Amino acid sequence: MRRLLAAALLAPLAATLLVTGTAQAAPADVPDPLVNGSHEVSEAPYNLGDTAYTPPGFAKPVELAGQVYYPKDAAKGPYPLVVFLHGRHSTCMSAPAGGNPSLAWPCTDGRLPIPSHLGYAYAARSLASHGYAVISISANGINAADNSDAQYGMVARGHLTLKHLDLWRDWRDQAGAPIPQESVRSFDFGKVGLMGHSRGGEGIVRAVELNSQRPAPYAIKAILPLAPTDFHRRIPLNLPVGTLIPTCDGDLSDLQGVHYYDDARYTDANDIGVHSIFTVIGANHNYFNTNWTPSSGLAGAWDDWRSSNTSSQCHPSQSTRLSEEKQRDAGNGYLGSFFRHYLGGESAFAPLWRGEVATPASIGATVLVSYHSPSVNNRRLDVNRFAAADSHQVNQLGGQVVLGGTLTTKLCGGTPSTTDASCLNTKQANRQREPHRGYGTLGVSAQRLAWGHISDTLSNTIPVAHQDIRKFAAVRFRAAVDFTDPANPAGVAQDLQVVVTDRAGGKASVPVAQFGKHLDYPHVPPGAADVIPHFLFHQVRVPLSAFTGVDLSRVDSVYLAFNKTPKGAIAVADLTFSD
Repeated sequence: MRRLLAAALLAPLAATLLVTGTAQAAPADVPDPLVNGSHEVSEAPYNLGDTAYTPPGFAKPVELAGQVYYPKDAAKGPYPLVVFLHGRHSTCMSAPAGGNPSLAWPCTDGRLPIPSHLGYAYAARSLASHGYAVISISANGINAADNSDAQYGMVARGHLTLKHLDLWRDWRDQAGAPIPQESVRSFDFGKVGLMGHSRGGEGIVRAVELNSQRPAPYAIKAILPLAPTDFHRRIPLNLPVGTLIPTCDGDLSDLQGVHYYDDARYTDANDIGVHSIFTVIGANHNYFNTNWTPSSGLAGAWDDWRSSNTSSQCHPSQSTRLSEEKQRDAGNGYLGSFFRHYLGGESAFAPLWRGEVATPASIGATVLVSYHSPSVNNRRLDVNRFAAADSHQVNQLGGQVVLGGTLTTKLCGGTPSTTDASCLNTKQANRQREPHRGYGTLGVSAQRLAWGHISDTLSNTIPVAHQDIRKFAAVRFRAAVDFTDPANPAGVAQDLQVVVTDRAGGKASVPVAQFGKHLDYPHVPPGAADVIPHFLFHQVRVPLSAFTGVDLSRVDSVYLAFNKTPKGAIAVADLTFSD
């Protein structure tokens, strides 16, 4: 059953269009997220024993062990506190060669624990250098028994996360910490962030829920599920949630983590949380953890992309596949900037997380960000969610929707009981290609748009009460190219224009390709079956500053003009004006 998480205790037109105002706004000055900070970093291990803690409701005791990274100068604190939680992996290996992985706990007969929690040291040290304390915790005991647990160990992971916070809070107040007590006292328990990888991602979502049920909850301010599972469709609300999706994930190849963003969009009108999803093109599941990567030489480390199709963009032989180093640069840059922005208040990173700017050059990868702001405090105005059966006729504001020319629409996505489940022209037997699909549960309802002439348009009328959009920064929607439809030429990016008109007859038109790669044609490998490409929605964002010569205080329509390519087919969702 889907449940809400209460974080922080809160619960047509003319065929020929004038192209004006298309000069791109100056890019924002975003700091390089891979540059280390000025703090000298210290670190230390701690281990209270392999069976020191039994999470409530979990069948077996588990370890209380981890590694702490922190700024050496306690006097310059307080330092926000971030907890890292790894995912499911082999737990034990032989010594000293590090082979023969197994799932057992504790490790016996001279075998050693696989230190999965140390695989994020690169990101922990970077955050610590910028003035953060980071605790990366071990969850081998849960991994050894979670498949026998009704909740797959997710609740146990949540309890384990909070137990480590309890432990460090106790060490703040009394002796016993593995580091100087003055350093522990510099940890800011009023600003806590959580990162969880794979099953750890779902684990931190449960930690937020469990924390909200405590009499004295921790101030968890932001969470980042990294390539996460979403077995139980929990919905974290009322805090910033940034979900990382790697397109070459061979472990969770259905990319189920997209649902953390999808499900949260319209669940609660009072949700004050910001929701982001950042898609790392060419990244796999394991390489974010150095100890799950083949170069580590440790047991169980492997490239999880298992397809033998050498034409796939995910095959290691392809330039579209990220190396270990480049993948970790992307993870480090976005993970670090997320917490530095939402936990540490570094507003210079805001353009990156709103999708206003391209991936920083230092990262050397393509990362596409979708951003969903809250509707409270006039931060977002939904024009057309494209979710209702009549959303091709009337929009969210009650305005008329007009299809111009030869444009056709079809409601897709959502649930099979209410819509044609597939948004693709050619139905795909492999459900992993459409991660937004519901498959019997909630999915993303969208309108599939197909055009065959450059005069085709889709217009949304803005009622008078909502025509002053000056308080917003951009018009945005999510879109995905149908790679199964021959209307989209293989290998050629799609493009269209967003047009804004006012009551006096002013009109401004901007091509979306000017602002990113959101409608690039996905690489389709020939030959052997492959889950690549995925039908993924990406944010198309055009700043309102680009629409010159139009009165933004009296906007009477916003429409999509398909005059950039002769034909095509895409699915669209979530047309909004946004902060």
